[in-house]
Amino acid sequence: MSSNEISILFVEDDEIIRSKISEFLHSKIFKNVYVAKNGEEGLLKYREYKPDIILTDLTMPVMSGLEMSKEIKLINEDTPILLITSHFEKEITEAAVDVGIDAYLFKPLTLERVEKILNKYIKRVLLQREIKNKHKLLEQYKNIMDISASVTKTDINGTITYVNDLFCDMSGYTKEELIGKNHNIIKHPSTPQKTYTYMWDTIKNKKIWRSSIKNRKKNGEDYYESTVIAPILGKDDVIQEYISLKQDITEIYTKKEILKKRIQQEVEKNIIFHKEREKERLLEEKFSIIGKMAAGITHEINTPLTYIKGNLELMINDIKELSDDIKQKNYLQEDSKIVLEGVNRIASIVESMREMASQAKGKPKDANVYSSLITALILSYNKASLITVQNEPFMISMNKEAYSFIAPIQKQRIEQVFIIIINNALDALKLNKNFDERTFDITLKDENEYIVVSFQDNGGGINEDILPKMFDAFQSSKLEGGIGIGLNVAKRIMEDHGGKIVASNHGEGALFQIYIPKKLKLQINE
Repeated sequence: MSSNEISILFVEDDEIIRSKISEFLHSKIFKNVYVAKNGEEGLLKYREYKPDIILTDLTMPVMSGLEMSKEIKLINEDTPILLITSHFEKEITEAAVDVGIDAYLFKPLTLERVEKILNKYIKRVLLQREIKNKHKLLEQYKNIMDISASVTKTDINGTITYVNDLFCDMSGYTKEELIGKNHNIIKHPSTPQKTYTYMWDTIKNKKIWRSSIKNRKKNGEDYYESTVIAPILGKDDVIQEYISLKQDITEIYTKKEILKKRIQQEVEKNIIFHKEREKERLLEEKFSIIGKMAAGITHEINTPLTYIKGNLELMINDIKELSDDIKQKNYLQEDSKIVLEGVNRIASIVESMREMASQAKGKPKDANVYSSLITALILSYNKASLITVQNEPFMISMNKEAYSFIAPIQKQRIEQVFIIIINNALDALKLNKNFDERTFDITLKDENEYIVVSFQDNGGGINEDILPKMFDAFQSSKLEGGIGIGLNVAKRIMEDHGGKIVASNHGEGALFQIYIPKKLKLQINE
């Protein structure tokens, strides 16, 4: 944007000065120059053309420059007005200050002085336009976020300062009922206090907190949401407020719970008839149902997620183009980076769900065991502690082909084995170790005829009474949840592959070693 896009109104009663300066303005600086011979005519032209800058003489017949300026400021107080006068008078100066005159030019005028002063206000007008355009873009991006997720903002004490319509729809409260209230207005009494303690510890330490949580609507109904809370930092890196993006996952959670109940009902029914193999078959069918449901969920999530990510990347580029003089630029860049990290994490999980759900059981094919391990970790990561893979900290963005351990496998079934082992270890860590004390190390080795995948945790180990029979059906050492079928299923999958699982206690926790043959030993039924 250049000065050619800026217009000016020049008001001067002296015909010679008016002609000389207007010609100079048009030839040197402005494309559009509007000229008037007195304040009355100038006011009419301002109302008609809405020029960006006003250059006006003070003393003129019919209507003075000061009277005209007062009327213009009532229309748009941001319009820069430069007043030309031949002498300094206290009363006139004070009146000009009251009107809001931006600058003075004293006669006799020099063209150099006029150009210098005008260039200063051209820059100001251009900057105001740029800020206005960027603000308009940010408003559009905000609108996109508002229709994609429920949003709340709170002060540092958790008092709600902003909610969007989606959050009102989700919680059942109106904006008037929420603004000024503490965010715990939607807290569910069954949610453990330690959940909120950990949340506050996280965000007060300027970190992002992510979790799924159970809340209560105004009418008393329960609902579930996936939440990301981020601290917003101000001057001197001090937390100013917190912003939260939420997705209602009640329907997904409900379907999951219904599915779990149906699985359990089928398993209990089969216990009565002592059909252990049939129970395992039914359970694997349920895993297949979960896979199909995951495929549908990922399809529904992927389209709006792609749209959000694309627009967010455009927004980040637009923010980069903002002038460094705009103090909010750094805050916007940091906030956008945080949101983009969350979007990329969601995209990675969705891609892994889609990949696993799309795999056919079929015959074993040569595949990278390391890649399948990373897929299983991504799908289990929502409750992960510190995990290392090949002595490297696990991250969702890990390259799935960073290492090559090739073996003939049915990918979906091997990933199922990994998920069972990983979730068991994470459950043990959750019950027996504080978060910062948890360790979970996974290594892959090429040992003669096997690929050996080792899972070592410090979660307290396996009860010695359970250890000899822990792969039998319906044996479980868990204090909460679990019916003892997972490890039995994992054992049978490995036997179908001609491999094995070995469990032992090692150090402060359990060690599971999975042996996957590098060459096909048995014919696996499709």
